[in-house]
Amino acid sequence: MPLRLYALLLLGLAGCGVSQAEYNMRVTEVEKCQAELGANQNQLGASHAREDQLKKEREERDDEIAHLHADANKLANNLQATQREMEALRRVHAQAEQRNELYRTLVARLRDAIGAGTLAVEVRKGKMLVKLGDAILFDPGQALLKPDGQRALRQVAQALKEIPDRDFLVAGHTDNRPIKSSPFASNWDLSTARAVTVVRFLQGEGVDPRRLAAAGYSEFDALADNDTEAGRALNRRIEVVVMPRIDELPQIDISEPQPTTTSTPPPPAAAPAAPATSSPPPPATPTP
Repeated sequence: MPLRLYALLLLGLAGCGVSQAEYNMRVTEVEKCQAELGANQNQLGASHAREDQLKKEREERDDEIAHLHADANKLANNLQATQREMEALRRVHAQAEQRNELYRTLVARLRDAIGAGTLAVEVRKGKMLVKLGDAILFDPGQALLKPDGQRALRQVAQALKEIPDRDFLVAGHTDNRPIKSSPFASNWDLSTARAVTVVRFLQGEGVDPRRLAAAGYSEFDALADNDTEAGRALNRRIEVVVMPRIDELPQIDISEPQPTTTSTPPPPAAAPAAPATSSPPPPATPTP
Protein backbone atom coordinates (compact mmCIF):
# COMPACT_ATOMS: atom_id res chain seq x y z
CA MET A 1 0.00 0.00 0.00
CA PRO A 2 1.14 3.63 -0.41
CA LEU A 3 3.41 4.93 2.35
CA ARG A 4 1.10 7.84 3.16
CA LEU A 5 -1.80 5.46 3.72
CA TYR A 6 0.48 3.15 5.72
CA ALA A 7 1.53 6.06 7.93
CA LEU A 8 -2.12 6.99 8.58
CA LEU A 9 -2.76 3.40 9.49
CA LEU A 10 0.07 3.57 12.03
CA LEU A 11 -1.41 6.68 13.54
CA GLY A 12 -4.71 4.89 13.74
CA LEU A 13 -3.08 1.99 15.44
CA ALA A 14 -1.39 4.31 17.89
CA GLY A 15 -4.82 5.76 18.73
CA CYS A 16 -6.32 2.31 19.18
CA GLY A 17 -4.04 1.25 21.98
CA VAL A 18 -1.32 -0.52 19.98
CA SER A 19 1.78 -1.26 22.04
CA GLN A 20 4.79 0.98 21.74
CA ALA A 21 6.96 -1.89 20.55
CA GLU A 22 4.63 -2.80 17.74
CA TYR A 23 4.26 0.85 16.84
CA ASN A 24 8.05 1.29 16.67
CA MET A 25 8.34 -1.81 14.53
CA ARG A 26 5.78 -0.41 12.10
CA VAL A 27 7.58 2.93 11.98
CA THR A 28 10.82 1.12 11.25
CA GLU A 29 9.14 -0.76 8.42
CA VAL A 30 7.81 2.52 7.01
CA GLU A 31 11.28 4.10 7.10
CA LYS A 32 12.77 1.01 5.49
CA CYS A 33 10.18 1.16 2.72
CA GLN A 34 10.91 4.85 2.23
CA ALA A 35 14.61 4.12 1.96
CA GLU A 36 13.99 1.31 -0.53
CA LEU A 37 11.68 3.59 -2.49
CA GLY A 38 14.36 6.28 -2.63
CA ALA A 39 16.95 3.75 -3.70
CA ASN A 40 14.62 2.40 -6.38
CA GLN A 41 13.93 5.92 -7.62
CA ASN A 42 17.65 6.60 -7.79
CA GLN A 43 18.20 3.39 -9.69
CA LEU A 44 15.35 4.26 -12.03
CA GLY A 45 16.84 7.71 -12.65
CA ALA A 46 20.25 6.16 -13.26
CA SER A 47 18.66 3.66 -15.66
CA HIS A 48 16.96 6.48 -17.56
CA ALA A 49 20.24 8.40 -17.71
CA ARG A 50 22.06 5.31 -18.90
CA GLU A 51 19.36 4.68 -21.50
CA ASP A 52 19.70 8.25 -22.76
CA GLN A 53 23.48 7.85 -22.88
CA LEU A 54 23.20 4.58 -24.79
CA LYS A 55 20.74 6.20 -27.21
CA LYS A 56 23.14 9.09 -27.78
CA GLU A 57 26.07 6.70 -28.30
CA ARG A 58 23.97 4.63 -30.73
CA GLU A 59 23.08 7.77 -32.73
CA GLU A 60 26.76 8.79 -32.77
CA ARG A 61 27.74 5.31 -34.00
CA ASP A 62 25.01 5.46 -36.66
CA ASP A 63 26.37 8.83 -37.81
CA GLU A 64 29.90 7.45 -37.82
CA ILE A 65 28.79 4.39 -39.81
CA ALA A 66 27.01 6.68 -42.30
CA HIS A 67 30.20 8.76 -42.67
CA LEU A 68 32.25 5.60 -43.10
CA HIS A 69 29.86 4.37 -45.80
CA ALA A 70 30.08 7.76 -47.53
CA ASP A 71 33.89 7.67 -47.32
CA ALA A 72 33.92 4.10 -48.61
CA ASN A 73 31.70 5.05 -51.56
CA LYS A 74 33.90 8.07 -52.28
CA LEU A 75 37.02 5.92 -52.18
CA ALA A 76 35.37 3.37 -54.46
CA ASN A 77 34.41 6.12 -56.92
CA ASN A 78 37.92 7.56 -56.74
CA LEU A 79 39.36 4.10 -57.35
CA GLN A 80 37.13 3.63 -60.39
CA ALA A 81 38.09 7.08 -61.67
CA THR A 82 41.77 6.28 -61.12
CA GLN A 83 41.37 2.99 -62.96
CA ARG A 84 39.67 4.79 -65.87
CA GLU A 85 42.44 7.39 -65.90
CA MET A 86 45.09 4.67 -65.85
CA GLU A 87 43.33 2.89 -68.70
CA ALA A 88 43.14 6.16 -70.64
CA LEU A 89 46.84 6.77 -70.02
CA ARG A 90 47.69 3.26 -71.17
CA ARG A 91 45.60 3.80 -74.30
CA VAL A 92 47.27 7.15 -75.00
CA HIS A 93 50.70 5.61 -74.44
CA ALA A 94 49.88 2.74 -76.79
CA GLN A 95 48.62 5.17 -79.45
CA ALA A 96 51.74 7.32 -79.07
CA GLU A 97 53.91 4.25 -79.49
CA GLN A 98 51.93 3.26 -82.60
CA ARG A 99 52.44 6.74 -84.07
CA ASN A 100 56.15 6.60 -83.28
CA GLU A 101 56.39 3.22 -84.94
CA LEU A 102 54.52 4.56 -87.97
CA TYR A 103 56.89 7.53 -88.16
CA ARG A 104 59.93 5.25 -87.98
CA THR A 105 58.40 3.01 -90.65
CA LEU A 106 57.79 5.94 -93.01
CA VAL A 107 61.32 7.24 -92.49
CA ALA A 108 62.77 3.78 -93.15
CA ARG A 109 60.74 3.25 -96.35
CA LEU A 110 61.56 6.71 -97.71
CA ARG A 111 65.14 6.79 -96.48
CA ASP A 112 66.69 7.04 -99.94
CA ALA A 113 64.45 9.93 -101.02
CA ILE A 114 65.03 11.68 -97.68
CA GLY A 115 68.77 11.28 -98.07
CA ALA A 116 68.62 12.69 -101.58
CA GLY A 117 66.71 15.75 -100.34
CA THR A 118 63.69 14.88 -102.50
CA LEU A 119 61.23 14.85 -99.62
CA ALA A 120 61.00 14.99 -95.83
CA VAL A 121 58.95 13.20 -93.17
CA GLU A 122 57.84 15.64 -90.47
CA VAL A 123 55.36 16.16 -87.66
CA ARG A 124 53.58 19.52 -87.82
CA LYS A 125 50.53 20.70 -85.88
CA GLY A 126 50.36 17.28 -84.30
CA LYS A 127 50.07 15.50 -87.67
CA MET A 128 52.57 13.31 -89.46
CA LEU A 129 53.22 14.22 -93.08
CA VAL A 130 55.42 13.68 -96.11
CA LYS A 131 56.52 17.01 -97.57
CA LEU A 132 57.69 17.55 -101.16
CA GLY A 133 58.83 20.87 -102.60
CA ASP A 134 57.08 22.15 -105.71
CA ALA A 135 60.33 22.46 -107.70
CA ILE A 136 60.61 18.69 -108.12
CA LEU A 137 56.91 18.25 -108.84
CA PHE A 138 55.74 21.14 -111.04
CA ASP A 139 56.89 23.94 -113.26
CA PRO A 140 56.02 27.45 -111.99
CA GLY A 141 52.30 28.16 -112.20
CA GLN A 142 51.54 24.68 -113.56
CA ALA A 143 49.83 21.56 -112.19
CA LEU A 144 51.36 18.96 -114.53
CA LEU A 145 53.73 16.53 -112.79
CA LYS A 146 57.34 16.51 -113.97
CA PRO A 147 59.19 13.19 -114.42
CA ASP A 148 61.28 13.69 -111.26
CA GLY A 149 58.11 14.39 -109.34
CA GLN A 150 56.50 11.21 -110.62
CA ARG A 151 59.50 9.16 -109.48
CA ALA A 152 59.34 10.71 -106.00
CA LEU A 153 55.57 10.15 -105.72
CA ARG A 154 55.94 6.50 -106.74
CA GLN A 155 58.09 5.97 -103.66
CA VAL A 156 55.51 7.79 -101.55
CA ALA A 157 52.67 5.70 -103.01
CA GLN A 158 54.50 2.47 -102.22
CA ALA A 159 54.99 3.59 -98.62
CA LEU A 160 51.35 4.68 -98.23
CA LYS A 161 50.00 1.38 -99.57
CA GLU A 162 51.77 -0.45 -96.75
CA ILE A 163 50.12 1.67 -94.01
CA PRO A 164 46.82 0.06 -92.94
CA ASP A 165 43.73 1.80 -91.60
CA ARG A 166 44.83 5.35 -92.40
CA ASP A 167 43.44 8.13 -94.58
CA PHE A 168 45.69 10.59 -96.40
CA LEU A 169 45.08 14.25 -97.16
CA VAL A 170 47.09 15.72 -100.03
CA ALA A 171 47.46 19.45 -99.32
CA GLY A 172 48.67 21.97 -101.89
CA HIS A 173 50.45 25.16 -100.74
CA THR A 174 51.75 28.22 -102.62
CA ASP A 175 53.63 31.40 -101.81
CA ASN A 176 51.88 34.78 -101.78
CA ARG A 177 52.85 36.01 -105.23
CA PRO A 178 49.87 36.64 -107.51
CA ILE A 179 49.29 34.27 -110.41
CA LYS A 180 50.74 35.48 -113.72
CA SER A 181 50.81 33.80 -117.12
CA SER A 182 49.00 30.74 -115.78
CA PRO A 183 45.75 28.97 -116.63
CA PHE A 184 44.74 29.35 -112.97
CA ALA A 185 42.91 32.39 -111.70
CA SER A 186 44.42 32.44 -108.21
CA ASN A 187 46.68 30.62 -105.81
CA TRP A 188 43.58 28.88 -104.47
CA ASP A 189 42.99 27.32 -107.86
CA LEU A 190 46.65 26.44 -108.36
CA SER A 191 47.13 24.83 -104.94
CA THR A 192 43.92 22.83 -105.27
CA ALA A 193 44.70 21.69 -108.82
CA ARG A 194 48.16 20.49 -107.78
CA ALA A 195 46.69 18.55 -104.82
CA VAL A 196 44.15 16.87 -107.14
CA THR A 197 46.92 16.00 -109.60
CA VAL A 198 48.90 14.28 -106.85
CA VAL A 199 45.80 12.41 -105.61
CA ARG A 200 45.11 11.10 -109.09
CA PHE A 201 48.72 10.00 -109.49
CA LEU A 202 48.70 8.16 -106.12
CA GLN A 203 45.43 6.48 -107.09
CA GLY A 204 47.04 5.40 -110.36
CA GLU A 205 49.91 3.88 -108.36
CA GLY A 206 47.52 1.70 -106.37
CA VAL A 207 46.64 3.78 -103.31
CA ASP A 208 43.00 3.17 -102.39
CA PRO A 209 41.09 6.30 -103.55
CA ARG A 210 38.67 5.89 -100.64
CA ARG A 211 41.56 6.80 -98.36
CA LEU A 212 42.61 9.89 -100.34
CA ALA A 213 41.46 13.50 -100.22
CA ALA A 214 42.74 16.73 -101.77
CA ALA A 215 42.77 20.27 -100.38
CA GLY A 216 44.24 23.60 -101.48
CA TYR A 217 45.53 26.02 -98.85
CA SER A 218 46.74 28.71 -101.25
CA GLU A 219 49.27 30.97 -99.46
CA PHE A 220 47.56 30.82 -96.04
CA ASP A 221 49.52 28.08 -94.29
CA ALA A 222 53.03 29.38 -94.78
CA LEU A 223 56.11 27.78 -93.26
CA ALA A 224 58.38 30.79 -93.74
CA ASP A 225 58.36 34.51 -94.50
CA ASN A 226 57.32 35.28 -98.06
CA ASP A 227 59.62 38.32 -98.21
CA THR A 228 62.59 36.24 -99.43
CA GLU A 229 62.96 33.80 -102.29
CA ALA A 230 64.18 31.10 -99.89
CA GLY A 231 61.06 31.57 -97.74
CA ARG A 232 58.74 31.49 -100.75
CA ALA A 233 60.42 28.29 -101.96
CA LEU A 234 59.69 26.63 -98.60
CA ASN A 235 56.06 27.69 -98.79
CA ARG A 236 55.51 26.19 -102.26
CA ARG A 237 55.00 22.53 -101.44
CA ILE A 238 52.80 19.45 -101.41
CA GLU A 239 52.12 17.73 -98.09
CA VAL A 240 50.69 14.21 -97.79
CA VAL A 241 49.18 14.22 -94.32
CA VAL A 242 48.69 10.92 -92.49
CA MET A 243 45.33 11.51 -90.84
CA PRO A 244 44.67 10.25 -87.28
CA ARG A 245 42.33 7.33 -86.75
CA ILE A 246 39.00 7.96 -85.07
CA ASP A 247 40.15 6.19 -81.88
CA GLU A 248 43.07 8.64 -81.61
CA LEU A 249 40.83 11.68 -81.49
CA PRO A 250 39.86 13.19 -78.11
CA GLN A 251 36.67 11.73 -76.72
CA ILE A 252 33.78 14.17 -76.28
CA ASP A 253 31.65 13.67 -73.19
CA ILE A 254 28.06 14.20 -74.28
CA SER A 255 26.61 13.22 -70.88
CA GLU A 256 26.96 16.75 -69.51
CA PRO A 257 23.68 18.70 -69.61
CA GLN A 258 23.58 21.16 -72.44
CA PRO A 259 22.72 24.78 -71.65
CA THR A 260 19.16 25.67 -72.48
CA THR A 261 18.41 28.85 -74.29
CA THR A 262 15.16 30.65 -73.94
CA SER A 263 13.95 32.20 -77.10
CA THR A 264 11.15 34.64 -77.54
CA PRO A 265 8.33 33.06 -79.55
CA PRO A 266 7.95 34.61 -82.96
CA PRO A 267 5.15 37.14 -83.33
CA PRO A 268 1.97 35.85 -84.94
CA ALA A 269 2.05 35.92 -88.68
CA ALA A 270 0.34 38.87 -90.26
CA ALA A 271 -2.84 38.23 -92.15
CA PRO A 272 -2.24 37.96 -95.89
CA ALA A 273 -2.87 41.15 -97.76
CA ALA A 274 -5.93 41.31 -99.96
CA PRO A 275 -5.10 41.03 -103.64
CA ALA A 276 -4.87 44.40 -105.36
CA THR A 277 -7.59 45.11 -107.85
CA SER A 278 -6.42 46.75 -111.00
CA SER A 279 -7.45 46.79 -114.58
CA PRO A 280 -5.46 44.58 -116.90
CA PRO A 281 -2.92 46.46 -119.00
CA PRO A 282 -4.06 47.39 -122.48
CA PRO A 283 -2.84 45.10 -125.23
CA ALA A 284 0.36 46.20 -126.87
CA THR A 285 -0.06 47.89 -130.18
CA PRO A 286 1.73 45.94 -132.86
CA THR A 287 4.55 47.75 -134.56
CA PRO A 288 3.96 48.20 -138.20
